[in-house]
Amino acid sequence: MATAVITASASIVVAVLVFLLNRQSQYQFERRQALLARINAQLRELYGPLHALVGVNELVWRSLRDSAVLPASDERVDAGRLDQRELATWRAWLDYSLMPANAKMRELILAHADLIIEAEMPPPLMAFCAHVSAYEVMLQSGTAPGLPAGSRLIGHPGDSYVDYVDRSFAALKAEQARLLSLTAVGRRRLTRPGDGPGALMARCE
Repeated sequence: MATAVITASASIVVAVLVFLLNRQSQYQFERRQALLARINAQLRELYGPLHALVGVNELVWRSLRDSAVLPASDERVDAGRLDQRELATWRAWLDYSLMPANAKMRELILAHADLIIEAEMPPPLMAFCAHVSAYEVMLQSGTAPGLPAGSRLIGHPGDSYVDYVDRSFAALKAEQARLLSLTAVGRRRLTRPGDGPGALMARCE
């Protein structure tokens, strides 16, 4: 009789433990799923496209800077330093390659500001958006080509913008991979057969 009571009590305790453990595992799984969904959205809608566009623009800029198309310089070149042939070439690249990509990046940032990692708009993103808007005004007014050096209202943030996008993309990809790995393990645990009270008691013996 006493043995039967002890066995029944142990079964109840184990059943409660199984329930609590399953609830905890389910909570952790759902939390990881929610985090993963946000990171996927951040990569898909903001940081992924930004990373690709920054890479293309930087490759174009370095090619222009290092080739005979524009004078070589360690700084971004002001149009006022170019002769007429160089100016026409620069304006073509600006109008049909660099500025369309810049405008697209600005629109991505503004349209998906809710997906930015930080609580506040990071200074490199703020400076970049302001630079693109200011340069668009100068292009529309026809004053951008031929401006003297240093006359731009808001300069491009340069490496700080590129570094921010690259670091953010890399950090999100790493966190995405970590969560995917944990989610796969959690899913296997939640769906593993034979995890009833008897199985748990067998593992505890």
